Amino acid sequence: MPALAAAATLSLEEALATALQDSLKVELAGVELAQGRQALAEGVASVMPDLSASYSTSGSSFAEMGDTWRLGFSLTQPVVDATAFFGVLRGFREKEYYKAKSARTIADLVLAVQGEYYDLARAQALVSSAERQYRRAVENSRIVGRRYEIGEANLADRLRAEADLFTKETELLSARNAVAEKQRTLSDLIGLDRWEAMAVEELPSPQEPSALPTTAISAALLERNPELTVLRMQVEASEVAYWSAWGELLPALSFSYSRGSTFGGGGLFPGEENDDTRYGLVVSFPVVDVADRVLGLTGARLDRKQSRLELAQARLDARERLASLVDTQELSYKEWESASKTVELSEEVYRLNARSYELGGVSFDELLQVEAELGQAERARVEAQARYWSSRAELNYVLGTSVEER
Repeated sequence: MPALAAAATLSLEEALATALQDSLKVELAGVELAQGRQALAEGVASVMPDLSASYSTSGSSFAEMGDTWRLGFSLTQPVVDATAFFGVLRGFREKEYYKAKSARTIADLVLAVQGEYYDLARAQALVSSAERQYRRAVENSRIVGRRYEIGEANLADRLRAEADLFTKETELLSARNAVAEKQRTLSDLIGLDRWEAMAVEELPSPQEPSALPTTAISAALLERNPELTVLRMQVEASEVAYWSAWGELLPALSFSYSRGSTFGGGGLFPGEENDDTRYGLVVSFPVVDVADRVLGLTGARLDRKQSRLELAQARLDARERLASLVDTQELSYKEWESASKTVELSEEVYRLNARSYELGGVSFDELLQVEAELGQAERARVEAQARYWSSRAELNYVLGTSVEER
């Protein structure tokens, strides 16, 4: 069987560093940060003074229009305006909301890279297992062929050995194809321009879950969950939006300054004698659009209630997810321990049965059964090990600790 092409070994840290530099999700996180800055700028702009200029003509009749022109400048500065105040506060809250969204996007990327990395490591381990099974099938075929030549094995045993060899060869090819597929998936995820024939490091042996520091779960740790953080920021933004809707029903006080010049009747430019400067205080309050403001208040109250319920439900979901991941981690660790011991025992049983078959002590069917049990134990160990590390990655994500420290 031809071996896979030589591949560069990629560590998990290198994969994460590449993803955090070249992945499209990093650009998305940058856009979300820019959206937060935009929201803050819009909020601050609501309390900035408004400056306008006008050039107009008017008259008591249509025929008089054009006789006199007015050039004016007007400056208005909000003084007591609940809408403007809450607009600034909402800008700050939305900035924090988008910042939390950006952090969640990065955390999602880290979790996805870890998951694909562990999947590729699992696929590589299954290739190693398939290669060992193929070598055992080759050795079994050699033993059967030698015994067949001296008349101690029948034709059925020889045919079964050949069929088993073909089966193991097909399984090895399938395992190698799975590795190539996982390599392409990981390359796309971390942002490489072309598919790389990369190899990843072998998964380390699982650790006893009770001895790990992140297994000690607290409410404070759970609050670092990136999804819950986004929802908390959303609740705070909805609170500000709700009180802002109330503020729109209140009167507003603003200071105004205007300066204008009127000219006409043969004069081309305004003269000093026609200059008009005015200062004023403006109190405004809604009259006709009260219904729209009330509807806006009702909508803001519903949005606030919905965001609170979403946060409460997310906390319940996070606790359930956390409990499930802890159980999965502990179960996969026990499965890995059991499978590791089973592999050791099965290897010895297979060695003894292979020797016994050479001496005529067991049938070839019994040897095939022992070899199949050994292959199943090897695959079970690989699956349990990969499931352990995948659940650890997701557990760290739920607890707001994205990268496993090893």
